[in-house]
Amino acid sequence: MTIIIYISAILINLYCGLKYKSRINMPVYSVSFIFIFLLIAGYRNTSGLSNDLYYYELEYQNFLAGSLSQYEIGYKILMSIGGMITDDFYLFRSIVIFLSLLLVFVSVKKYSPSPHYVIALFTTYLVILSAEQFRYFIAFSLFIISFNILLFSDYKFKKVFSAIVLGLATSIHFSFLIYFVIIALFSEKTEQTIKIKVLALITFVFCIVIFINNNTIPGLETLISGIDDSKIQIYLNQKTEFGFLILFLLHGFSLFLSGWAVKLSQKRTDVGTLKKIKLIHQINILSVIFFPLFMVQITFYRLIRNFLILNYMLVSGISISKVIKLDMRVSFLVLAWTSVICWIYFDLVFKTPMEALLIPFFTENYYLNF
Repeated sequence: MTIIIYISAILINLYCGLKYKSRINMPVYSVSFIFIFLLIAGYRNTSGLSNDLYYYELEYQNFLAGSLSQYEIGYKILMSIGGMITDDFYLFRSIVIFLSLLLVFVSVKKYSPSPHYVIALFTTYLVILSAEQFRYFIAFSLFIISFNILLFSDYKFKKVFSAIVLGLATSIHFSFLIYFVIIALFSEKTEQTIKIKVLALITFVFCIVIFINNNTIPGLETLISGIDDSKIQIYLNQKTEFGFLILFLLHGFSLFLSGWAVKLSQKRTDVGTLKKIKLIHQINILSVIFFPLFMVQITFYRLIRNFLILNYMLVSGISISKVIKLDMRVSFLVLAWTSVICWIYFDLVFKTPMEALLIPFFTENYYLNF
């Protein structure tokens, strides 16, 4: 049943995204929400190769029993509220997933040119990870809102609002703190865009220096010696050998697609749509500043993975365009789906054993496999 629901969610949204005459089919969108909720909330994993849910359940029970938690303050507040409702971790998890997924769907509906197409892409890959990474998914849902506000809203102080929401995400998962750098550097002004490209070029040159230096960031050892946090020390003290090249390639897909989308949209779309595409392209360029971190620890790949949802919005805009030639749209979409397949292979086959996440996602769903 799980695989039927999974494929159905993808296909019905692809159909609506490409064929439906109005912007959104609300009955289909609502059904898709239910399908995806069941896929994420019903996920269990007894493989023994991944213990995320086990540790989250243990943490929840210990926290309700009065033990101190090492997690961030925002997640502790969520557990406190959850404890007032239920002592069943999986019920707590289902409620929080429902609310987090609702944030994703509302945000996608509000800001995406074709919400259905975004949901189809999201379901294909990111839903599987969202089922496994509970706390990260909560923060990710807030991250989406933060960057949609930054890129697409008309608020006068949108950087401030974006930073506030990102602060909430950081209070759930500390790793989202680094995105404040992106918010600080982001600008809609043309002259600033040129500076961002220069910054990306300098970062790329720095990566070459790191590679020559045996994949070690100059001065990193001195920095590590002054850090007390053991987790950060572990992250910064590792090397990825040549694994970072895969991450460069994966983000290269996003850079190429967004750059191509800008060219396809020149003089073919309205000013507002073209502006959105350019802003997403700028985010992809800015993300190059994370490249040195990939050379230290492959786990940092999440930093660019989170921006995929923005690129899905860009792809959805190209997919429904009636002014871009059909052959160009088809070529663009083929490359976009090739990128999705590459991400799936890297994340769920190459980096993580299939038995640890991909197979349990389809075989161990409490709500769907009966």
